[in-house]
Amino acid sequence: MFQSSYPAFNILKINQNSTYYTYNIIKEGFYPSNDILCYTSACSSDQFKIPDDYMIHTSWGKGISRHMIRCEISYVESVPVFKIWFGEDYQNYVSSTTSATNAANTYLQIKRPNTQARLYGVHVFGLNLQELEKERERKQNSHLCKPFNKLSNSMKTKRVHAFSEHLTVDFKNTAISCFHPNDHLDLQEIRFAVQEKTFKANFGIQDMEKENQQNESFIKVIDQGPISQDSYRKLAALQSELPRESQQSSVSINEDSNTINDSEIIEEVLKYIRKAGYRKIKDILLFILLGLINQNVLNPNDPTIHLRLSGDGRNVGKKVKHVMIMCVILNDIMNIQKSNYYHTIILYPGIEKYEILQEVMTPMINELNDLVINGLKDSTGKIWKIKPYFSSDWKFLSIILGFNASNANYFCPWCLCTKKDIGNKNKVYTIEKNMNQLDPAFFNHHSSEKPPPGHIKPPLLKIIPLDYYIADELHIMLRIWDRLWLLVLQELKVQNRFNDSIRAVIITEMCIISVTFQFWQDQEIQSWAHTSLMGGDKEAVLKSFDFRVIFNEEHALLINRLWQDFYQLYKDMKSKETDPTQFANKAKQWLDLFLTPSQGEPNTITFKMGLYRPRDVTPYMHVLIHHLPKFMEQH
Repeated sequence: MFQSSYPAFNILKINQNSTYYTYNIIKEGFYPSNDILCYTSACSSDQFKIPDDYMIHTSWGKGISRHMIRCEISYVESVPVFKIWFGEDYQNYVSSTTSATNAANTYLQIKRPNTQARLYGVHVFGLNLQELEKERERKQNSHLCKPFNKLSNSMKTKRVHAFSEHLTVDFKNTAISCFHPNDHLDLQEIRFAVQEKTFKANFGIQDMEKENQQNESFIKVIDQGPISQDSYRKLAALQSELPRESQQSSVSINEDSNTINDSEIIEEVLKYIRKAGYRKIKDILLFILLGLINQNVLNPNDPTIHLRLSGDGRNVGKKVKHVMIMCVILNDIMNIQKSNYYHTIILYPGIEKYEILQEVMTPMINELNDLVINGLKDSTGKIWKIKPYFSSDWKFLSIILGFNASNANYFCPWCLCTKKDIGNKNKVYTIEKNMNQLDPAFFNHHSSEKPPPGHIKPPLLKIIPLDYYIADELHIMLRIWDRLWLLVLQELKVQNRFNDSIRAVIITEMCIISVTFQFWQDQEIQSWAHTSLMGGDKEAVLKSFDFRVIFNEEHALLINRLWQDFYQLYKDMKSKETDPTQFANKAKQWLDLFLTPSQGEPNTITFKMGLYRPRDVTPYMHVLIHHLPKFMEQH
């Protein structure tokens, strides 16, 4: 089958399904770590590993059917990007993050627009070449050094320690020839950078007392000033001289520092993780009822209280997380966006988990059931009808409903859309499930009826109708913003333009629109991180960031329009004057814009680059398009 053997010769000729391919190996590449390594599609009987940093010249065919291309594979954000360069001096290229076959057939359609033939990407990229696979695995199993950014954190530490030890030996050997023995030359520290990550190696005997005093001084500054652990962590990442947070986590500066430390407090808190604080809904409502009547928020002639419950988890320290369940009166339209009008019902230290919430919410569930069935009796004897709603972020809402996670195949609590169809703009989804379908499946032990797909546990608040579970508009904005921003950065990375220059341009543009923003290299995961923006700053970026500073004008105007149209949708979400039908039409138009396809041949004057793929659509976008208009109409 092969006319030559690699690596003795870098040219391989192989018969692949009656077509003779010639491969000129430029870079054989290597296999990334198992947690990143991808394989070719499982559609065929054989799957092949996909290498990183791989380049090969492939040729096949004769005459006008002759093909000469350069194939490259590189991993970007743990996803393999397949590129095919073609034309004179390989000036043109196509790329795909889907598969080698997708890239190959995209190239073929450009080269032969009317052809019905199809290429198999494994053959075009030579991914089934056994000689290359054996050579990669041989080198992987040998003691040759891998690139630093391909190592695990523990191996990086070992590599740096070994390098430091070699430097110590070289230092001593060089010192003998340059200094007198009585000079007592002492190597104290060396600082060096590997792939832009700075390391400092300390030598000699450490003065632990002095180091502890320095760490204690930093702790005092942090404790006495408004510097959070998260903020200090970011400062330490930027300035290597600052002590690491791990050196300070067990230190506490106060009068009782000899007997009490943070770890003891944390251990005590975690011991009582299920000891939830609970305040009765009835007590809260009776306390605020008279004031709301006097403010004409509630009308005794129409004694109905629209009560929205919500929940969230928050980090309050390095190891401790608090979970809160709150309520707000929806009748009080002017104040439902203000935090001081939210009343805490449950507070406990712990995590957002179904089993824990099931336990701590039991008193509240029983009370809410009673209020919905029997109403709230005030001091005058009037019975107020309680209409409950639930709204939170996707994770918390799914837990309360006993539903799948958002990355599951059946991801939507309200309809039967699957991941395969999430980006299908030709399908319309409605709220097609209800609590009556869940009741016999989970609460009637004699019933053989199964719950709708995705519902894996009994809902905790079955007294609330399913269409009264509403996605929170703030979280819709925040999470869709996150996806849009990620897609912008991914596009820059795929184009190999995510460099210091482009990062500086982004920071400058953020500054122009009065948003504080920075990039820094995360030393733990060897990737670029950036400032996590709050809601107000994200709104400012939606409204005012000009993408012409980082993309060509035509493409940037398309992205600008996408972001600004979504900003208008967000404003419409919050407005009580918005017409649900008009909002539904605008949301569908926005999805059409999001899925704008590319037009023409790449790298030609007529080519127009589109935006994003159906698989880039997220569950929050699905809710925005298909379910939010109905929520607006009903509520």
